[in-house]
Amino acid sequence: MSRAEFQLQRNASSAPVEVTVTGEVDASNVVDFNRAVRDLTDDRPVVLNLNDVKYLDSAGFSTLDRLLADGEIIIVLAPNSFMHRVAELMCMPIHPDAKTARKALRKGG
Repeated sequence: MSRAEFQLQRNASSAPVEVTVTGEVDASNVVDFNRAVRDLTDDRPVVLNLNDVKYLDSAGFSTLDRLLADGEIIIVLAPNSFMHRVAELMCMPIHPDAKTARKALRKGG
C-alpha cells in the first residue's frame, strides 16, 4: 500500500486561523494529519477547509470527529463535496464556507 499524501495551507490573513487541506487522508497518514492539525496554532478552533480533499477514509473521519470533540477545529465543507453527505450522516457540524464558519464562531457555535 502506498502512503497517501496531504498538505495544509494556512491563510495567514484570516482570523481565526483558516487552513485548507488538499490531497488524501487515510490510515497510512492519519496520525501525521492529526498531529499537523493540532500543531497549527494555539488559537482554537482552527477553520479547516476540506473542499479540496480528494479522499478521506474512515480513519480520517474518525480523526475529524475527535478533533471536533476536542474543540480543535470547525469544518468547512461545500454541499457539492463528495464528503458532505457522509459528514451529515455522522452529524458533524459543517459549514458551507469560511465566512459562515467564522460567523458561527462569533455567535458561539
